[in-house]
Order: sequence, then C-alpha cells, then structure tokens
Amino acid sequence: MINITIPEYVKKALLILQKNGYEAYPVGGCVRDSLMGKAPYDWDITTSALPDEMKKVFCDCRVIETGIQHGTLTVFSQEGSPSLEITTFRTDGDYEDHRHPQHVLFTNSLHEDLSRRDFTINAMALGKDIVDPFGGFKDLAEKVIRCVGEPEKRFEEDALRILRALRFASVLGFSIEAETAKAMEKKKQLLLHIAPERIYSEWKKMLCGQAAVQVLRRYISVIGQFLPELLPMCGFLQYNPHHCYDVWEHSLHAVENTPPCFTFRMAALFHDVGKPDTFFRDADGIGHFYGHARKSAEKVTHILDRLRADNAAKEKIEFLVANHGLSLPPEEILLKKRLRKFGEEAVHDLFIIQRADASALANPEEKYRELDCAEQIFNKILQEKQCFSLKDLMVTGEDLKAYMSPGPEMGKLLSFLLEKVMEGTCANEKSSLLSAAQKWLQERGRKID
Repeated sequence: MINITIPEYVKKALLILQKNGYEAYPVGGCVRDSLMGKAPYDWDITTSALPDEMKKVFCDCRVIETGIQHGTLTVFSQEGSPSLEITTFRTDGDYEDHRHPQHVLFTNSLHEDLSRRDFTINAMALGKDIVDPFGGFKDLAEKVIRCVGEPEKRFEEDALRILRALRFASVLGFSIEAETAKAMEKKKQLLLHIAPERIYSEWKKMLCGQAAVQVLRRYISVIGQFLPELLPMCGFLQYNPHHCYDVWEHSLHAVENTPPCFTFRMAALFHDVGKPDTFFRDADGIGHFYGHARKSAEKVTHILDRLRADNAAKEKIEFLVANHGLSLPPEEILLKKRLRKFGEEAVHDLFIIQRADASALANPEEKYRELDCAEQIFNKILQEKQCFSLKDLMVTGEDLKAYMSPGPEMGKLLSFLLEKVMEGTCANEKSSLLSAAQKWLQERGRKID
C-alpha cells in the first residue's frame, strides 16, 4: 500500500463526488509528484460525473466553467482553498492541427481516460491503490519518459508533447525511452505548428532543469526545429588557443556553470551564437570573431521577439549577451565607472555570465583569478557605500543653483564632480564639492558671487 497525503480540500471534493455515486480519482502530475516525494504544485481530479452532474453536486461551492466543452470545471471545494480542476473521463477525437482534438467523447471508463494521456508517468490515478495500466510506476522508478501507446501517434496528435518530453527529461533528470526518442526525431517538424508562446513556456522550464545540458546535447536536432540559430554552432571549430571546444560545446559548458535561472542560461547558451557569422582566420591560422557579441545580441533579440518573450527577460538577456566580453578589471576606478553606467545588479550579473564563459575556456584559471580579484573590489565598493552615482554625491542640483541656472551645464558640472570623487581627487563632502564646482565655473569664465 502506497501512502500519499491528500490535502483536505481535495479529499472533500472526492468525497462529494463519491457520495453522489460517481468515481473520482486524483490523476496525472499530482500522482507522479507525490510518488516522487514532492509536494504537487496543484491537484487534478478525473471523474465519471458529467459536467452538468458536477455542477449539481458542487452547487454549494464556487465553480468556474473553465473548459466545460472538454469536460473540465474549476472547483473551490473549501473557502480559501486552492482551485481544483475536475474533468470527466473522456477520450479525444481526431486532431487536425497537431495540437487540439476536434471534439471529446465522455466515457465511463477510467482506463480509456488514462490511455489518451501523453506519458506513462502522467497516466496514473490514485484510488485505494495506484491505478497504473501502462507501467508508469515502473518508469518513474527507472527514471524513464515513455509515451502511452504509439509514440508517433501521440506526437501527431499533439506536437507540444515533444517539448513536454524534453522538459520532463530536463527538470526530472530522466532519460527518454528509445522508441519515444526516435518518434520525437521523426516528428520534430510538427513543432512548427505550435504557437510561439507555448514553445517559450516549455523552453523556459526545460532550460532551467537539472539535466538541461544533457538534453540540449542529445536533442539539438529537435530543439533546432524552433531554434535553428543554434545549429550552425554545432561542430564549429574555433581554431584559437584559448578554446578547447567547438562553439556549441563551449556554450553548453557555459550553461552548465550558470545558476538555474532562465535569463542567465539563455544568455550563456546564446552568448556566442554570432561567432559562425563573424569568423575568420589570420595568416597564422588563428581564429577570430571580431564583433561577435554585437552579432549575438542581434540574433538573440530576433529569437526572443519570435518567441514572444516578456520584455524584462528580453532586456536582461540582450544586455548580458551584448556585454559578456566587457572588461571588468580589478581596478576600483574602472569598476566604479561600470557601476555608474550599468548599475549594481547589471554588473553583478556580468560577473556571473563571465564566470560561466571562463569555465568553458582551455585554461580558465587566469580569468578566474582576475574575476575573483575584481569581484572583491566590487563588493568592497558596495559594502563601504562608496560613491559611484549622482545620487551618492553630497551635493545636488539644488545646491548648485546658487552659482548657475538648471540646464545642461549643471548636468556637466555634476558629472565632473562625480568623476573627481570616483578618482579620489575630491572628497565626497559638501564643502569640498562646492569648492571644486566654483573652480570649474571660474575656469570657464563664470563669475561666482
């Protein structure tokens, strides 16, 4: 007997259905996650009750008809409890767009309902024991992603399942069963039928998974269907003593050394996507890629636009790709200038992406030492609250009104004062700054009262 803790609000919904003579079971991802010892993100129930019958038995609960044409209602079984999606046992009709069934047929068979699902690990229900007609429990134990029934048919029905297989393999660290993997390769062109927003949603989760690099390496031909810009990187030799990998493997090693955060991993994966377009070899046969950061940023912008990425992620990824080679020297004044121009968060993020990039070099130790030293200085600047922005100056435009009118010249003067403070040639004290301001104005022929 397998012991799974079912939340009270789920138990209540199951009891309501069962007391009214209907079968009802937790199903799908909540069962899978519970068997893995994880707390499910949400719980779904499948039932023999038809939608109208569900509305009657839950008449005392808040009910939303979220997908009633497919037999799905969203039910709040208790005040303040999370929502529950409850769906009638069903089979799916023909799929014409490789994504949605034209219609569904309600059935009284749990087995038929489970047989329409994508993977065996998602085709289990929870009754007094696990209802598992397709071997999902065994596949879960063996960490295998396997289609229910014929893999090609499953992917022809809904091509998004190809991306879901990649995502589950990455996030769970599972392998994809051989016939399922073969069908993914064969049917990969069906991904062209999937809306960009859905691709983006699955891609974000896949790229942040624990086995993302293994999935990228093994299934690049599938991923290349919706990210064709990656394909020229594969096998592209760099002919440079600083590099021991081709562009693709270099990028994968960079991804492997970033936190599981989409913006960092996306930037690491695409930071050198412009290299094949900018490559040339000099007279000594050494490979160079002048301007590749700018080219990479252009490409990643196009990719993110195509995937309908959110603006916040797009701006951050574009910045990291465009500036991944920006010098972050272990020099206080220059680091302050970087902080002034880009801000604390952006410079911090550049350290992360540069460490990832360095990890994929032939000899990363020297670059690591330089970054370690620079980061120590960076942290010291922040801890000591040293001045590197106009807001940190001990004078403001208001203080300078005694000497000049607001306008562009005042902006130039404030920038001059900030530079003096950052260089250490003027103390960040009001009296010292006003003296420096008066001198600056006098040198420009301005009379000081």
